[in-house]
Amino acid sequence: MMSDANWKETATMQTQCGSGVEREQRAQERAKERLLAELHTWERRLVLRSLEEAIRLIESEKVAKLTGQHLHCIAEYDAITIDGESFFDKAFTSGKEVAACLAFAMELGWREALDDMTRLRAILIERDGSAATSLASPA
Repeated sequence: MMSDANWKETATMQTQCGSGVEREQRAQERAKERLLAELHTWERRLVLRSLEEAIRLIESEKVAKLTGQHLHCIAEYDAITIDGESFFDKAFTSGKEVAACLAFAMELGWREALDDMTRLRAILIERDGSAATSLASPA
């Protein structure tokens, strides 16, 4: 049978372990939130065609082979080729921003970054469509 002192010590240790796990989870969530905030900062600088090309890359199987050297090439406004498929082969004016977004996506996770970029693309398309419609219609 466990004495009161042993029981209290065991309960205290279990509480400390549980709170340690919770602290780690909160720290991971805060890190994830910081990464998302940084991703959003870079995403705001993207133009639609660059965003679409980044999404095309992330949606492809080739994204698993994306390297730091590829990111460097994109940042220098060069096209990259992965397994014979070219990405960013057109003149992109936001190469550094695209490379930064892809780097954050590597850290954050491709699925979460893809979902975020897809939402941004929808907003940009809607905004651009609204702007074009309002310009075309007489006031």
